[in-house]
This record gives sequence, C-alpha cells and structure tokens, in this order.
Amino acid sequence: MTLLIGALALPASAPPPDAQLGRVAVQGESATAREKKTLGQLFKAEALFEKHHALAPAAALKFKVYARTQADAAPSLELGLMTPAGRQPLGLDAEDRFSIDPAWRVLPERTEVRSRLADGRVTWRPDIRTPGVPEGERRLGDLRLQCRVAFGSGVARGTDLFGGLLSFAFDDCWDRDWSPSNFADRPIFAVTLVHGERRLTLSERLLHGLRDDGGPKYDWGYSLRERMFRLPMGDEGWPDDTRVVFEAMDDPPAAPDGAVQALKGDWVQAALALSPGLTPAEIAERLGKASDDTRFESGRRLQRHLREVKTPAGPLQLELVSLFDANDRLLKSSLRRFELPRR
Repeated sequence: MTLLIGALALPASAPPPDAQLGRVAVQGESATAREKKTLGQLFKAEALFEKHHALAPAAALKFKVYARTQADAAPSLELGLMTPAGRQPLGLDAEDRFSIDPAWRVLPERTEVRSRLADGRVTWRPDIRTPGVPEGERRLGDLRLQCRVAFGSGVARGTDLFGGLLSFAFDDCWDRDWSPSNFADRPIFAVTLVHGERRLTLSERLLHGLRDDGGPKYDWGYSLRERMFRLPMGDEGWPDDTRVVFEAMDDPPAAPDGAVQALKGDWVQAALALSPGLTPAEIAERLGKASDDTRFESGRRLQRHLREVKTPAGPLQLELVSLFDANDRLLKSSLRRFELPRR
C-alpha cells in the first residue's frame, strides 16, 4: 500500500532525454485536499526546524500560504483554527505568513488550520529566512532547511495520510542535482547561484516544472508555475551561505555570459541578436523549432531552444530561453550554458 501511494505521489527522479520537441506544458487541477493542515504537522515542522537549525542559525520559522490557483483569490485566503469552541481567525502578515502560537500546545494535534479556499486552490510551505538577505535573493542554507522542514513534516503537500505515511520528498532535499519545488517571491526568468567568484545560472530545466511531466498532483500548477524553481540542493560544493539570486520576469535583462557571447557561429550570433518584439514564428525562422513551449496562467509564454556548438575545448551545450508577453511578443531572452544532471 505504501509503495503504491509513493508511486502515485512521487515525481520521476530521472527525467527523459531532451529530445522531445514542441512539447506544450499544460496545467491540471488536483483532487488532493490542500486547504488544511493539522497542528500535528506544524509541530512536526517545528521539531525538524530545531533539529536542522544549524543550516540557518539566525533564521526563524514561519509558515506561508499560497494561492495555488486563481492568483486574484489571494486576499481571500482567510485561515482559521478549527477549535472545539469553533473557528478562530488566524491572522496573516503582509506576506501571507503566520507563526505557531504557544497557546496551541493545549489543543489536540489533529486540530486543523484551514483556509476558506477549497478545491486545491491553496498550498503551503514553511518560510525560513535569515535577516539581512537582500530583496530578490535567498540564502541556500535557508532553502535547505526549508526543504527538510516542508517535506519531512507533510506541510508542503498532502493530508495527514500522506504526511504520516510518506515524507516522500525528504530524501530529495539531499539530492546533488535536484530538489522538491520552491516558490520565489515573484515570477522568475533566471536563478543564479553565487559564492565568491563562482557563479552558476541554473538550466531552465530546473525552473517552472519543465523537467516534470506536469499533471494535477503537483503543488506548482497554475499561478505558482511562474515562480517555481528547483536547486542542486545536495551539492556540497555550494556552501550554506551561497546566494540564490533571482532575475524576475519583469526585471531588465541581465548581462550576457561573456564566454558565451564570445562564441562564434551563425546560430549563436542569431540567438544573441534577438530583440524585443519578435514573435515565436520569427524566432523559429532564425533558430529552428523550440524544444519546449510553456504558456503560463498570466498569458506569458516561455520557450527553450537547445543547441550543441563546437569549441576548442570540445562540444558545448547551449540553452536559449525566450520570454514572451501575452500577445506573443518577445520581452527578453538569455543564451546560457546547459549541463545535463549528473545522474
């Protein structure tokens, strides 16, 4: 029974090769009850936070509720604690977060914290942040701790059944090349790890659920897809104080990679010369058919082209990521190095 549930709930750990062309991502609804958590799950999250607190020693534990579908419903989250005396409103801060109230200790652990938005329209995460981290960045150790707390407790997804039987993504928090889903504060175009002089812009394959098959069982559907990212969470080559820097979809384009910009070849130069306002059809004429094509709930669209080029040091895989507005006009693009996961 446990193995069957795991097979249904777990995302595939080994993605298919990047040979699939023209795939258009779709978004589905979930039948899993997501609008409620129990105090027992929150207390378990708190225990895991204390156990792994060395990953983020200056951080505090909060919980965040997200409007998973219909982003305009976020003001109606309205959490309540379902006590024997009736529903008690639970106040959220400006970022839709709350903390455990010590007074809850006297209540049964099965007591529910519930949103008025049902039918899979919300999802939950711990929100763990070290003070002083600049806006538009996160600290890698905070996200490592957040992952262990989220998926080890059942707060991140599922009911008591799933939370009790399966901490299904907890081991994935130690994976060298991958992690369960995270959500940025704004819709993201690129995520870059920075530690000292070392920099790595993550492949689009780790963003927006691209390497997953999609479907109704995932927490990042609909409104959250634009903000979803994964990290090489267990790669110890990146220490806990590594900066996780986000380029939002609405930010100006980041400076191109100097080494990539210096590459020769017609395809590379055509990719680097793309200008705002182009349509997907015009880009296809210059660069060929996109490998992946994702339309978001906002109307924005993201395409990815893959290309291998020859260099004096050997073949180099490149990834062109292009962002379009709701009218299919190019907003910005980025040509990046692309490395397959080391599985």
